[in-house]
Amino acid sequence: MPLFEEKVVSPFSIRFTQDHIRTTFRDGRVVESTIQEIGSVPGFGGYDLVLNAPFPPIEILRWSVPRQDADLAAEASCPVGVRPREHWFTLDNRRLYCLQRAAVALWPARVASVVAILYADPGTVRKKFDSTNFGWSVSIAHSYEELPVARWDWRERVLPLEVGAVNELHGVLEAVLADDRKRTASALLDAERLHGGARPADAARRSSTPSTPE
Repeated sequence: MPLFEEKVVSPFSIRFTQDHIRTTFRDGRVVESTIQEIGSVPGFGGYDLVLNAPFPPIEILRWSVPRQDADLAAEASCPVGVRPREHWFTLDNRRLYCLQRAAVALWPARVASVVAILYADPGTVRKKFDSTNFGWSVSIAHSYEELPVARWDWRERVLPLEVGAVNELHGVLEAVLADDRKRTASALLDAERLHGGARPADAARRSSTPSTPE
């Protein structure tokens, strides 16, 4: 089994592992500016578009929130077929924020992003996990010592739009729930199917622009 492989998944179905992110990456690049650099290419397999980001694919893994950190009220209201504490999570929180922002801007298109599936975690996720809401949202601040300038939750942007789109038979939320219910990497679509293997991630690797570190 490989250490990781590339798949495509809705960025809305991926959860944050930390409650706060900074407004810049470690290399000094501004997060908001990076969002403007994200484009898209035609999608496949139920996705209308696949994001073309200027950074490598984020790494995700299937992980269960420890019960002591879980929100019991959220568990009780979880949709049928979705395990309340088990979801796709990432440690690349700033890049996930960028991808979710880009996906919201493309609504009502069903958008996916290329991700790298991790099959093993030495305990890093449990050590760093401090989300207070199952990873649904994240606050943004100039530094961890300063008060947040904003809080991001894609549901606040998409849910009102989905509710208003009464004629949409297959909306964004359906795609999100479908990906969340896929418990294994084998259930996700292979990124190799994107243009016969020419993936957006390949362009990011070939670009002269340095990769954006988390």
